[in-house]
Amino acid sequence: MALFISLAYISISLDFTGLLRFSAFWVARKGGSSGQLLYLYLYAFFLICGVMVGNDPVILSGTAFLAYFTRVSGIAPPTAWIFAQFTAANMASVVLVSSNPTNLVLSGAYGLSFIKYTVRVILPFLAGAVFVYPILAFALFRSPRLIPPSLDIELSEQESGNQTLVDKNGAIFGSVLLLITLAVLVGTSTVGVPVWEVTVPPAVVMLLRDAFHDWRHRQPIVFQRNRATEEPIPREIPLAELSPAGQTDRKPDLDAPTIQVQEQVQDADAEPAPASGTQTPSEAGSTDSTVHTTAVSLQGKLFSVIERLESCFPTVSGIAHRLPIPLLPFAFLMFILVQGLSTKGWVEVWADGGTAWTRRTGTIGAVGGMGFVACMLCNICGTNIGATILLARVLQVWTSTHEIDQRTRDGALYALALGSNYGAFTLTFSASLAGLLWREILHQKGIHVRPRQFLLLNLPTSFVAMLCSCAVLVGEVYIIDRKQT
Repeated sequence: MALFISLAYISISLDFTGLLRFSAFWVARKGGSSGQLLYLYLYAFFLICGVMVGNDPVILSGTAFLAYFTRVSGIAPPTAWIFAQFTAANMASVVLVSSNPTNLVLSGAYGLSFIKYTVRVILPFLAGAVFVYPILAFALFRSPRLIPPSLDIELSEQESGNQTLVDKNGAIFGSVLLLITLAVLVGTSTVGVPVWEVTVPPAVVMLLRDAFHDWRHRQPIVFQRNRATEEPIPREIPLAELSPAGQTDRKPDLDAPTIQVQEQVQDADAEPAPASGTQTPSEAGSTDSTVHTTAVSLQGKLFSVIERLESCFPTVSGIAHRLPIPLLPFAFLMFILVQGLSTKGWVEVWADGGTAWTRRTGTIGAVGGMGFVACMLCNICGTNIGATILLARVLQVWTSTHEIDQRTRDGALYALALGSNYGAFTLTFSASLAGLLWREILHQKGIHVRPRQFLLLNLPTSFVAMLCSCAVLVGEVYIIDRKQT
């Protein structure tokens, strides 16, 4: 989890510089006026970006870019383009261990090095990516209305030029830092260095760089004095001017009322105070009201401090809001749930079922069965992360309690890796967090994808992707593990 959060921070920080959006516009200009050629270019672009930074940054920036691009180019509806992007981003996330939490679960459970993992999944991924494109371009979306033969695109200088790149120095710094981090991860994955020791320091460096950038470009905050309390109250915090273009980060509510606490002055004609140790009902109510008011005042001061920090460090706060922190307790509780199923004997029962299936179908059945089950469980096990945790445990018990040859074990293991990533584009949005995020961004842009449409358009692509990738995986295990029995 430390590895995932660290790389997620670097990737999101890179996205905040505007690099992905700038690159997408650059690719769009290279595509020219040919609709089919531009569709191919963008499909390849999202595949490459998904391999490098994972699916979430591609979903965040790519979806917003496509919503704008299809609008200015007159493509309506943008179904072909947004589904190609979603498919490419989730397929590409299978390549690197760092691109998806599901890959981290498998590599951690089986002690897979970065090199070994990538070597075994890169060819199946390429096969799936190559054969999925014709399904998208010439079968599902062959209508000229969805992918026009020619496009007349007029991008403003601000949208297509260097102004799209919000922080050029940050983009260069982040790109170099990410490449160095991935290279060190690959180089040290075979010598037993804990992965968090490699990724946490670069993330801290990127955090410090972002904080320094925000501090250098901070806007002065104008204060006005509260006459009752003589406390400074921020009058205007131009957070929107400091946020990167195209981002939809949460902003503080600057119009929230400020609670003022005034000292109560005792009236000279008031009744004398009661004897010591006694308290009238009116005084008791006044005390409770004062305590409540004081607590609310402290809470207001805390919110004011948080708002000031967010105004001084908008980039850092925006990245923090987009970090997948909820994944940490979710994964932790999912591990507990799976362990509970194991203690009750359910995991062993499913492992016995896998053994019976493999005896009848062999290695080919193990690969195909695991890939199919992984894809389907992503839709009912609390996203693909929950499905991966459960199936990884079943596979561990299966291989430790039954005599399974190396070829079948490797085939089932990497079929699980493929299924946990490809399962994001199968039946439901909730098959992955990327799917939920994708739907929410499209909804904000006025583009609505119905659940039935999501299912019908994703079933052919996910079937072709898994079929081609698993076929190549079977050939791999028979060639690489040919000496294993």
